[in-house]
Formats: sequence, structure tokens, C-alpha cells
Amino acid sequence: MLPRILADKRWQQLLLLAATGILQSVCLILLISWGRHVVEGAEPHSPVPWGLGVMAIIFLAAGRYVERFYAELLAQRYIFLLRQKVFEKSQSLAPKDFRIADKGGTLLRLTGDMTAIRNWIVQGMAPLIVIGLWFIVSLLALLQLHYLLGVALLVPLLVAVAGNYLLGRYLFVQSEQLRRRRGEMIRNVTEKLRQLPLIRAYNQPAKETRRFLRQSQRLMQSQICRARTSALMRGMNEAILLFAMLTLIGTGLHLQQQNIISAQYMAVLMTAALYLLGQLRRLTRLYEFWTLKRVAEKKLVQFLSRNSLHEGRRNRISGIFKVELQQVFCSNRLTPQSFTINSHSRILLRGGSGSGKSTLLSAIAGLTRISGGRILLSDKNIKSYRSRVISQHICLVSSYLPLLRGTLKKNLLYGARKLNDKDLQAVCSLCELNNPQELAQGLQTRLEEGGANLSASLIYRIMLARALLRKPSLLLLDEDVAHQSLDVQQVIRRLAGTFQGAIVLCADFSGAEEICPQRWDLTGVSDAGSANNKVIVMEQYAKGK
Repeated sequence: MLPRILADKRWQQLLLLAATGILQSVCLILLISWGRHVVEGAEPHSPVPWGLGVMAIIFLAAGRYVERFYAELLAQRYIFLLRQKVFEKSQSLAPKDFRIADKGGTLLRLTGDMTAIRNWIVQGMAPLIVIGLWFIVSLLALLQLHYLLGVALLVPLLVAVAGNYLLGRYLFVQSEQLRRRRGEMIRNVTEKLRQLPLIRAYNQPAKETRRFLRQSQRLMQSQICRARTSALMRGMNEAILLFAMLTLIGTGLHLQQQNIISAQYMAVLMTAALYLLGQLRRLTRLYEFWTLKRVAEKKLVQFLSRNSLHEGRRNRISGIFKVELQQVFCSNRLTPQSFTINSHSRILLRGGSGSGKSTLLSAIAGLTRISGGRILLSDKNIKSYRSRVISQHICLVSSYLPLLRGTLKKNLLYGARKLNDKDLQAVCSLCELNNPQELAQGLQTRLEEGGANLSASLIYRIMLARALLRKPSLLLLDEDVAHQSLDVQQVIRRLAGTFQGAIVLCADFSGAEEICPQRWDLTGVSDAGSANNKVIVMEQYAKGK
């Protein structure tokens, strides 16, 4: 759920806004009294009334400053907490939702929702508190003069509330549709910009442009419809406010003709009415801001209500490291698998295209949700361990875990556990990352996102070094085109002889069988047979059998 806007110490800012409204109301009364005093002509040379009038004006201006500044302060502190909550939630999403935070610029849309909430706090809630107190005090003052003055001001405003409610329901539907269409366009643009090489390679710029124009046109139509309703609300509010002021002044003139109030009070009443009109006009967009805030809250709650990654309670692994799979499968991706990885295993994973090799490795690493079966880590269900413990002991090297934009050192030390310069140099030497011809600036060499400025062989060796610096107990090497490189093959051979933990290698190159004495062959889902599509024939044998 969303954090409360006025929780904890933020109540102090609410009280400050309320105090500002009360103080401005008192100052307005003093200003009106001063105006009446001037109109009546009493003591024209006395400095006291003029001093009170100047002080009232100064306090009114200071109150406007306090309202704006502290409303912004309240909004920004709330958005800070909300932004932190959204980011933390995006990191704790369950494996099935890993793509949610990235696909279609979801976080970008949520940032727009936070802006809508900020606008409601600054331009909606804060003016409502301050001007609402003004209005109450003004209404009480009018009732003191005559009840008809209060009725003349109150009735049109009640009509405005009813009209805003009716139009606001339609505005809410239009705002939801507008957000959905904006999200569709953001998702399309985000995905297509990431796949720009594919679009150019297949000569599809014109097709994607037409699709973008269609989405942009639908978005424009939604914005126009919403703008029409919003403009109608503003026009209605303006008309009602003007009608309320005219009714108030007309009622005052009627009461003056009946000798119920004096001409001096009538002049003061007209001045106060015109001043109040300008302040109430600030509330004409109140319902619009509230509607946008409701839409934003709905989407943020939907995101924050997603299931989080299940965290076990175990903080360490006891006993000898071992991973055991018991009939583990993923629907339509991986047929049931049962095997054991010991602490010093060297396993070669083979299978045709679509047999689920990458899915299997990702499931062992805890990055893919399994549909059934159990994964045991040192004879305990892997779900009973914290994700931090799993990531420390099991490390996956895959193109699905790309390099980050930044220096080589930043990438190598990303997630690294306790190490010293000697450890870093040893890993760089093992993975052949000390060649100045490949990395001219050494550890300070700049990498583009995903290693776009590097060769496939170098990218793989950097990803392998990054995994080794985490000092895992199990290293999962997913299939990669870089395995055809002689440099990578040589690194893997050396790694198999020096690495202290277990290795599962998914590769198909000459000599891989010599590195890994154990072998698992996977059969694809489509090859398992319709009669028993969850049964798989596995071979697990030592070298020489």
C-alpha cells in the first residue's frame, strides 16, 4: 500500500498550513476592518489603523509564501518516500515479474503518477486547507451581518460541488484511458529503441513509424477528449464563482436598500467579495487534480501489490554444499528433471534447441520460477534460504545478465565479495583481461551498456570474471556464442582445473567432455511424447563408462 501523505512528522506541516489559513483569515478581517475605518473617515491622521493595514498585507503575502513552500516541501518528502518504496518493490519482484520493472518503461509511467500526486498536494490539498479556512471564516463573518449573505455565497458553491462530482466521474474514466494509451506508446517506443539494429537490418522504419503515428493519434484523441471535459469543468466553475459574487453583491445591495446594513459595510463587502473571488478561483482545478491523483494511486497500488520474492529465514548453508533437483519442471519450457550437483562436480549439460538448458540453469540460480518439483540446497528446500545466501553460493554466467555501462572495474566489482588486489589480479589473469590490445586503459576502460563496444569473447570473459569475484560454490555457465572462441575455451579449461567449487557447463565445443566427466542430456518438451510428456530420459555417467 501507499504511505500516508500526512503521517508521522508530516502532521506538523499540515498544522502549519492550517495555522497559515487561520492567520490569513484574521489578517483579512483586520484588512476589512481597516478598510471600513478608512471609509468611515475616523481619525484620518492616526498611524495605528494604517499600521494594522500594512501589517495585514505583509502577513497575507507571507502566508501565501508559507503555503506554497511548505506544500512543496510536504509533496517532495512524500514523493521521496514513495519513489523509494517503488524502487525497493521493483527489486523484490517475484521471478515471474522480473520484466515488469523494465518492460514498456513501467517505472517511467509510475514517475508520471508521482507527479500527479505532487500536483494534488501542492495545487489541490494545500490550497483546499488554507482557502477552505478562509471560506469558513468569511462565511461566519457574513452570517454575523445577515444570514442571506451566507446563503447567497453558500448555495452556488454547493451547486459547484455537485457539478464537479458529475463531470469528475466522466473525467476519471477519460484519465484512465489516457494513461493506458500513453503507456502503450511508451512501451512501444521503449522496446523499439532497444531493438533499433533489428528494425534497420530488416528495413522496417516505415512500418514502425506508421504504428507509432497510430498510437500517437489515439493518444492525442484521448488528450483532446479529456481536455474538453476539463475545460468544461473550469468554465462551469468560473461561471458559478462569478454568479456567487454577483449574488452576494446583489444581496448586499438589497439589504442596504432595506437599511439593514450601511453603505460603508456595503463597500467593504464588495471589496472582500472581489478578493475572495480571486482566491476561490484557485480551487477551480481542485477536482481535476484529485481525479488525476486517484488514477495515479490506483496504478501505484497495483504495482506495489504484486507478489514479492519469497524470502526464507536461513542466513547460511550448513553442511557440505550440494544441489539436488527432484522432478523440477517449468510448463512448456522444461520437462521434469532429477539430478544432484555435488560440491566439486564438473557437469556438461547437453540438449537440442528448446530442450530447456537455459531455463534449467536459471531455475537453479533462482531467477526462474519453477512450476513443480523441489530444489534442495544442502538437503534444505532452496525456498527456506534468503535470496542473498543463494546468490552468494550460486552464480550464473549468461547473456541474460549483461554488462553495465561504466568502467571495467565497476563491472568486475559489481556484487564482489571480500577481496583484495591480489584476488582481482588473479581473476583477471585467469580470464585474460590484462591484454592492453583489448583493454587499452586497463581497469578504467569504458564499457557501453551490454558491452556493445567489445567482442563476444571479451564480453564473456568479463562476465565470467565478475562471477568468479563473487566466490561462488557453484558456477553455472550458460550456452553462448563465445564458446566457439579459442580464447574462451582455453579459459574454461584452466577454470575447470583451478576452481574450488562445482561447475555446470552448457557448451558444445571440442574437448568439453574432457573438462566435464559427468554429462546430462536433456530432451525438449516437444520430443517427450504426448502420452507422457513429463518424462525425460537422462544419461549421467562418468568418463570412460
